[in-house]
Amino acid sequence: MSRFCGERQVAELLAAGEHWRDAALLGQRSLFSEGDVWNTANVEMLDAAFKQPSSETDGRFVDKLRGVLSSCPASVKMLAAEMMWLLLLCPSNVSIDRKRETIKTIWDWSESQFPEQSRWLSDTVLQGIGSGGPGFSNHRPRELAFCLAFLLAFRKLPQDERTKLLSNSWTFAEWLQQIPDAQARQFRHMLLYLLFPDDFERVFSAGDRKAIAEHFAKLSRTQTNGMAAVELDKVLRKTRDDLEQKYQTNKLDFYRAPLKELWQSDLTGLETALTADHVKKAIAEIDQEGVPKDAASSTYDLVQGDKRYPPKLVLSLAFKHAAGKELPRHDFAGGEDTWAFRVLRQLGFSIVPKKFINGLVDKFLAQANGGQDLRTSDYPKEYRGLQVKVGFGQGVFSRVPWIAFLGTGQKVSGGIYPVLLYYREARVLVLAYGVSETNTPTIEWDGLDQPRTVATYLRQEHSRDPERYGASFVDVAFEVPDGLDLDQLAIRLDRMISSYQSQLQASEVVSTAPEEIEPSIVGVDDAIKDLFVDKDRFELLLDQLRKKKNIILQGPPGVGKTFFAQRLAQVFAGGDDPTRIRVVQFHASYAYEDFVQGYRPDGKGGFERRDGIFLRACQLAKADPGQPYVLIIDEINRANLSKVFGELLMLVESDKRDKKFALELAYSTEADDRFYIPDNLHIVGLMNTADRSLALVDYALRRRFKFFDIAPGFETPEFHSYLLGRGVPEPVIVHLRVNFGQLNKAIAQDRDLGPGFLIGHSYFCDLPAEEDAEDAYNEIVEHEIIPLLKEYWYEGSQAEDWRQKLLKR
Repeated sequence: MSRFCGERQVAELLAAGEHWRDAALLGQRSLFSEGDVWNTANVEMLDAAFKQPSSETDGRFVDKLRGVLSSCPASVKMLAAEMMWLLLLCPSNVSIDRKRETIKTIWDWSESQFPEQSRWLSDTVLQGIGSGGPGFSNHRPRELAFCLAFLLAFRKLPQDERTKLLSNSWTFAEWLQQIPDAQARQFRHMLLYLLFPDDFERVFSAGDRKAIAEHFAKLSRTQTNGMAAVELDKVLRKTRDDLEQKYQTNKLDFYRAPLKELWQSDLTGLETALTADHVKKAIAEIDQEGVPKDAASSTYDLVQGDKRYPPKLVLSLAFKHAAGKELPRHDFAGGEDTWAFRVLRQLGFSIVPKKFINGLVDKFLAQANGGQDLRTSDYPKEYRGLQVKVGFGQGVFSRVPWIAFLGTGQKVSGGIYPVLLYYREARVLVLAYGVSETNTPTIEWDGLDQPRTVATYLRQEHSRDPERYGASFVDVAFEVPDGLDLDQLAIRLDRMISSYQSQLQASEVVSTAPEEIEPSIVGVDDAIKDLFVDKDRFELLLDQLRKKKNIILQGPPGVGKTFFAQRLAQVFAGGDDPTRIRVVQFHASYAYEDFVQGYRPDGKGGFERRDGIFLRACQLAKADPGQPYVLIIDEINRANLSKVFGELLMLVESDKRDKKFALELAYSTEADDRFYIPDNLHIVGLMNTADRSLALVDYALRRRFKFFDIAPGFETPEFHSYLLGRGVPEPVIVHLRVNFGQLNKAIAQDRDLGPGFLIGHSYFCDLPAEEDAEDAYNEIVEHEIIPLLKEYWYEGSQAEDWRQKLLKR
């Protein structure tokens, strides 16, 4: 009996499924109101409006849906809302409030009264029945497209054939298999469970369905990969029959004991037990023993330093170091979106396609040699945790196109970074330790052995001066095309990236030291002088930090979030005592072991337990209960927050800051006291709202923080006065404020962007005085603002139109 789900009561949810079947699928009637909302004409109109589904995630998907439905009648918008209800009925990993909010948002487009008291919108109906996982949310447009395709195909059948299909579960499943994309869609499994809960399981993940069949039916991954979805359904049905006979009960569920522990034990246990140190031991073993012939990877590599390893072999051996036995490689799959790659990446390891750099450089050189196409939107955005930026010039094709690999806090216009520089006229491709020209970097390259600048190299080897970037340092250079060795280039680049990442991590540690906090500012009036915010707003943030204990300042790039947070912390703490104000910056590889506690090499061939910055801050705060302590977390949404905070997720709450809520840490021993977060430690997180590559903040963590927007200050009188005080000429100030005010209004009104993508004022806070101000302003616009706008509007002429408007001639 697959409708048994342990303590979860599903009768009302299944009743909702029956109501949808009878009222909407067969009767074409609305679920929530009067009228034939589910009629074929409405379904066809919705399908026509949404015939090119987007791959965007939930928020952008709803925005797109609103756009394509804008000209549709109210009944089609009501159908879209009810269809969203159907899609969200089964997933339990979407909160009840989020489901109801999404459905209501779409329904409100029809300008009809939302039926808040409907039985079918109650908590017991919307609680869900099984996790759809992130894949279901990320591919919701495709799930909707599949639902529409199913409805249209079903409606084309004669009435008696529809009734016949719904009277036999396996006949319906065989027919459903013919709908395009049925094999890949999770809604297919949800639909079958809602219609036939006695024959189909509440297992919606393709990986879980295969894992159950492989464990209980003793099938191989090759066999399950080759099965049609309906064939796998039949295997699961027979598996249930066998298990019910074995256990002499029909009250069995694959996500409850005793079955869960049987098929999930290896993989689930590994995910919780495995650490980065186990993976490093596996890599060391491969270095010593080599790669077996049958273990080589044909498509992907795990990159560590300048060496590459088969990811599945690494994970298999890491399991041996974690659990005492090797995990057979044939027991799990590799590739994008697989469990294996997800685990390795969450531990901070980079997995990349084998010929990623080769393909990137080939494409880059072909476009550079063409000398016409300036577009960069279709280049990869990330490699090994670094942001990939490509430049071919602005308006006029550059004589030195480049590819830069940027770490956190580094910019092409201000920082250090590995870079490929292509000197087109000389036909030379240089891999260089990049140094920005526009602004002096705040850090320098470490450990370069007698480095030779690009300028020196070109003069000595090619008898020419560099057009640009002469101050960067050469690692290796290739003549194009005859002397180009892409494999060697990839090895050298990987080695440079590893060194670069280590240096940036070291600089992040330095960033937590006392000298990173600006000079003491204690009073509110002094604090807000350069923040371009009114006193009431600043005092509100102080009050909320005191009450909630955890706040997040969010805003687009350039609004001065870090500067604002430091001022806020100093006023709150009553000074700049470095022991009471600490700063840490999260990044994609940041882990629990960095933030809370973990094992690290001791320099003697072994490992020792070390406390992370959060644990140390808590210890200091506990020892000084009469004083407030503040931890500033920059780029808080760059990390996997659930992984970083771990079991501390509950303790962060303001009403859980007490010994009675203390618990054991993951790496604690019997000799350790239970841990709690002291009442006098306050957290200020900083979040960039414009970076599409960043993860959404975990909802469980989101409710533990209060969020406040930090907006651009161009149009405030305080910003005007600040620039005047620096000696910036009035015409430059007026031009800047008027045009960036208009630009931000255009960005805010853009349906694909919005207020989270506005341009901040801090780009211009360091403008020089008098006659140098205009040149400095134009340089910032040309090299920092316009590249950003080209990322925003990668098609059309909008970026170039704004370039002409923003530059001061």
